[in-house]
Amino acid sequence: LTSQLVQALGPDLTMAPSELLQLLASGDTTTHTLARRAPELAGEAIRAWPSGERRAIGMRPYPTRFYPQRSLAAHILGFVNDEPNAYYGVEEHYDDYLKQLGSPFHKTDPNVQVLYNQLPAEWQEYLPSDTGQDLVLTIDRRTQFMVEHVLAKALGQYQAEGGSIIVMDPRTGAILAMASLPSYDPNRFGTTSTDTVLVNPAISKPYEPGSVFKVITMAAGIDAGLITPDTVISDTVAFEYFGQPIQNWDRQGMGPITIRQVLIGSRNVPTAKVAVGLGESMFYQYVRRFGFGQLTEVDLANESAGTVKVPGDPLWSPIDLATNSFGQALAATPLQVAVATSVIANGGVLVRPHILEAMVYRGQVIRPETTVVRRVIRPETAQAVRDMMADVVAQGSSNARVSGYAIGGKSGTAQVAIEGGYSATETVHSFVGFAPADDPQVLVLVKLDKPKANPWAESTAAPTFAEVMRQMMVILNVGPEQVAGEP
Repeated sequence: LTSQLVQALGPDLTMAPSELLQLLASGDTTTHTLARRAPELAGEAIRAWPSGERRAIGMRPYPTRFYPQRSLAAHILGFVNDEPNAYYGVEEHYDDYLKQLGSPFHKTDPNVQVLYNQLPAEWQEYLPSDTGQDLVLTIDRRTQFMVEHVLAKALGQYQAEGGSIIVMDPRTGAILAMASLPSYDPNRFGTTSTDTVLVNPAISKPYEPGSVFKVITMAAGIDAGLITPDTVISDTVAFEYFGQPIQNWDRQGMGPITIRQVLIGSRNVPTAKVAVGLGESMFYQYVRRFGFGQLTEVDLANESAGTVKVPGDPLWSPIDLATNSFGQALAATPLQVAVATSVIANGGVLVRPHILEAMVYRGQVIRPETTVVRRVIRPETAQAVRDMMADVVAQGSSNARVSGYAIGGKSGTAQVAIEGGYSATETVHSFVGFAPADDPQVLVLVKLDKPKANPWAESTAAPTFAEVMRQMMVILNVGPEQVAGEP
């Protein structure tokens, strides 16, 4: 019997064969676990022994989550351990629904077949499950696979430590893809070198967004009636505010320029002047209305609210008004930046992002409605900023262009905050944009952590964005059109 047990359980046996033999000979009546997560074949082999030889060896089957796509969308899904407890992502957020086990839901039942046939054709291959309680996600598998492939290529090409890409519908808040690297295989969650890999950086790890935040400042200025895209403002070499000098990325001044040129050239000094013109109360009112410093309430576990200091907070100082205007001294998650940019893309409303396409309960399909949280800016403001972002790509960010499509977007190169200031060598690169610019149907955000191959996002995040957007136009079947400036 000992040799049969050893052969049946193989590497899953929790003790040495000699220990097992000694245990069987001792007459010990204590219950001992011989193996955990043993394969089903081992159980079948033991069940096949004559009952007299089997003695008091018992087996207990238990359900185990299996993720057939391995690491694909791991940060979105999360995982379920052996207990079973759900952690991270969809698994943890929808745990109460998914863990409710009803009576078996047999697909061979004629009544079940009627319900089954009512499901959309593309779902019938997978649904319903044996319990009839299922979730359908907004994630498009083709898009998710493509995005993960593009992100992995970008990390290698630009020598970045990690990164995230989000693809979403700015009109509905539906997330079509969300990828972060490094990642893991949910089937082997216990083998990761560090728990930080399990956390979804796209919703849980805030960063200083840098110049992509300038579109928020300009939207606030236009919506408040302070400026227009054609307002002329002075771009000086430096702007001293409360004893601190604000400078441009090139340490130069361009003189009198329009607000449109400020965004195209990504100028810090005039952007800070717009924020100062708005004043503390109005500027931070718009920052909050765009959703910064608060949860997006996406249906994924462990979301972070980011950090926005406001007047009255112990650590806030007047200089923060100027630096916040171009995305410094505040922190946001990639999803917060994507959702805020969606406000500009969709005509001015904040839409709650979501990962759930539908709940299926015993053949009944329940689809959540799009949730409009609030109107943030007027439609005319959104249109004006959208047009300026199209000019940013057409006249400035050449690496973000996609032939045959008008793209709106903005890059950001942010220094990494360290104790006592900012790193002189480490940066975070990002690009966020949408297409087609005149009727945005998809929004893409790219974030690359500490790339070493090039110091500017225009040369790293922008071309990565362009590659994702080019493929998205094919996936969404959006045909090209004549674009100004192209043959």
